Amino acid sequence: MRTRIPLSCLLSMLLAAPLAAQTPKPTAPAQPATPTAPAPAPARRRPPVASPVTVTVTVSDKKGTPMGDTAVSLSTEPPREAKTTAGGIARFLTVKPGEYRVRLDHEGFVSLERDITVKGGAPFDLEITLSPMPAPPAPKAPDPVPASKAPAGDARALSVVDFLEGNHLSGKDPIKSDQLGCTASARTTLLQVRDDLEDKSAPDADEVLYVVAGQGSLRLGNKDVSLEAGGLAVVPRGTVRGLTRKGKNPLIVLSVVSGPPCTK
Repeated sequence: MRTRIPLSCLLSMLLAAPLAAQTPKPTAPAQPATPTAPAPAPARRRPPVASPVTVTVTVSDKKGTPMGDTAVSLSTEPPREAKTTAGGIARFLTVKPGEYRVRLDHEGFVSLERDITVKGGAPFDLEITLSPMPAPPAPKAPDPVPASKAPAGDARALSVVDFLEGNHLSGKDPIKSDQLGCTASARTTLLQVRDDLEDKSAPDADEVLYVVAGQGSLRLGNKDVSLEAGGLAVVPRGTVRGLTRKGKNPLIVLSVVSGPPCTK
């Protein structure tokens, strides 16, 4: 048996359904946020401690021959000393990183000192060449021309910078020497040095050196003196003198030798 629903009731039911669907549901009250703990700070790493290393010093002469029985000292605290073997080698074990001075002494050779910086992590190797002691100066021979009777020379004034622009050292020459002045008792020479000038001494002449440009070192007696532009050195007669260039550019030095008369 079918049940008949009046039309008015059916319309009421259809209109009530959308209203019920659009009625919002009550929302739950917001819960307070739970505070989070701060992240732990990362642990700091301690820098590694540099470990002691072995310092090896190899000594030879200018021909490359190993030099045994050379006294080698290292300015540690306390100082340490050793003698080179027949192969020219001296070793210092467990040297702490730092700055030190090495000194070498061998009979018949010029003593040498060298500053070194030892870093941890790898052995330190140092190769050094010693120069033979120059022969004693020969007895002074009488001047062929007494200074009082020597020609006075030509007066001259010039710009060293302008002179260098037209007379610079070529790429193959180890050294270039230009005489700039000549008087009765002095010679003025401009030296452009690329290779080392071997140690020598003048028994009857004094020398004044002025560095025009470049960097290098001066062997002055038994010491090594650093040279740079604007530097001045006085070399008394009989004192060993040698020049060494450092860096890429030539060492340019003005040399004034006084004593014997100058001849062109």
